Amino acid sequence: MYTRQYPGPNADVLEAQARVCTGPHQSRPLGKKPSDPRPGPILELILKTAKGELPYDQMVSKAQMGAFFVAMTLRENFPEKTRWSNAEIEAFNTYGSDLERLMDPDVKFLMHPDRGYEPANPQEEVVVASLEKILSGAHLTYAETRRMGEAILNGRVGDALKAAALIGQRMNRETCDEIRGYLDAVLGPDQVLTVDVASLTHFGEPYDGSTRHFRPTLFIAAVRAALGEASVLHGVDDMPPKRGVTEEQILNALGARTNLSLEEAASLLEDPEVGFAYVSQREYAPGAYSVRELRTHIKKRPPWAATEKAQQLFSKPGANHMVVGYYHPGYEAPLIRLMQDRGFQAGLVVKGEEGTSHYSLRLGKPSTEDRKAVNYSQGFRHVGEQPENIALDIDPGAFGLDYDQNPRLETVSAKSCAEAGIAALSGQKGHVYDRIVLNTALKDHLLGLCPDPHDAILRTKEAIDSGRALARLKAYIQRSTGFKTG
Repeated sequence: MYTRQYPGPNADVLEAQARVCTGPHQSRPLGKKPSDPRPGPILELILKTAKGELPYDQMVSKAQMGAFFVAMTLRENFPEKTRWSNAEIEAFNTYGSDLERLMDPDVKFLMHPDRGYEPANPQEEVVVASLEKILSGAHLTYAETRRMGEAILNGRVGDALKAAALIGQRMNRETCDEIRGYLDAVLGPDQVLTVDVASLTHFGEPYDGSTRHFRPTLFIAAVRAALGEASVLHGVDDMPPKRGVTEEQILNALGARTNLSLEEAASLLEDPEVGFAYVSQREYAPGAYSVRELRTHIKKRPPWAATEKAQQLFSKPGANHMVVGYYHPGYEAPLIRLMQDRGFQAGLVVKGEEGTSHYSLRLGKPSTEDRKAVNYSQGFRHVGEQPENIALDIDPGAFGLDYDQNPRLETVSAKSCAEAGIAALSGQKGHVYDRIVLNTALKDHLLGLCPDPHDAILRTKEAIDSGRALARLKAYIQRSTGFKTG
């Protein structure tokens, strides 16, 4: 359960945001077709909110206003197909005087950035300076993006300005420097802890969880620990918009403690009987966690939805690896570059199930230059002193996993994932066991940790069938609850 932080959101305005709060080639004008949302009623809802005429749960939040109006301002300079429709022009002409009279100064600034805005504090001053560039369609430097991100996460910045900055920059399509700025605003390189392990792999999955498929990352970490490969997992308990099953929920279902500090997690990574750890964003970046509900109100995923998966919490000098899942094309190269810039020895981005790094048990149509299939894997690794690039589909059939359809659990919940994962680590054969084996073995192979993929399959099965992987998971649950709190 979560506590409502904002009024609304208004469902009709969210539908309008879904159309207009996107890029120069994807935006869909309002009122162009009879079936489209009409811009006039959308503006009426915003004005009724300003007048206090709507119930609290139907109000248009300031975050919604920020996202909507920054999108409208940017779209004035979009290509003809995605810029303002005649219906939008007419609606703003009709309601323009009322908007001028009733909107707060921060919202009016988003509609007319040339008129300026007087920030309420130093944090707003940073965000407003960034918005002046964003609203003109310009990009920020790394330093500007990082300062803006830190102000949004840790400062007293109005909801409309927060939402506008996040949606506006996403609509302008973030550069590599901007993506790195968002990443480091949450946890900078100077805050990464060094750990004493043989090798270290960070796994980055979507923080909003899974709703259709078994979530195997926790159980992969236990298997890898039994193989001497330490893993870092990170995420949240609950995240909009999907609010799916997360690693934190599964750990809670298993009875583990999930509010570990970075120092406590480091001790579990170094523990010879454990060898993996989970850290909640609530602990490593409380500012980022506190604004998660904003995502419901801006409708589209903020830049952090991509960068948080590439967060580095710990470092093993000379032996760092990272695996990140993605769904939306275009983020592969920036994510790989982030890993390379941080000095990782190997990095992998996977177009997996529901935007995770999880390989499906059935490869559909193979990838092409224009279309990447689920199970497409791209990245780099070092073999000896030589760097190698990776770009291929993972076909489960090549490893004896011949499924006509990709199987699923009957129900997907934290409890069902916990029970299915424990059964698989106990040696119960089936699609969950196969999924854990495939995902563990092939990722270790592609990262360069096991040269032959078939050998990787065999050693993964042995780690499970011997009971060593289950012992690691049980040790994690026991040790995580043994730390003194308070």
